[in-house]
Amino acid sequence: MSENRREFFRVVFHQSINAEISLDGAIFFMPVEIENVSVRGLKFISSMDIPLERQVTCRFEILGSPFLLEGSIIRKSIRLHDIEYGVGFEVNQDTSSELFKQLNYYQIRQRKGNPMEMD
Repeated sequence: MSENRREFFRVVFHQSINAEISLDGAIFFMPVEIENVSVRGLKFISSMDIPLERQVTCRFEILGSPFLLEGSIIRKSIRLHDIEYGVGFEVNQDTSSELFKQLNYYQIRQRKGNPMEMD
């Protein structure tokens, strides 16, 4: 039986959100689709083949708040037409707190049926 080792809640988006990643600190960002996010990481979908342990920078918005987070590829699963990746974040306490707050707001709105509203 598989054990769930996640320490933080994870927000699963009903519809993937658009985001961008760069590899190894490059200034060029590539579009990806994020399926879920937690304070410790996220899952994204891409057609690009990225090796495990590769350093990435993830750029996305939640409820209008921009995030630019460093991390590394910790999981990779090949699907029929694309590849699913897990990223583990390397974030400081302030960024972690802000992300937690925005994810909490998003989840509350998601339960009320209006997650994409900004106000």
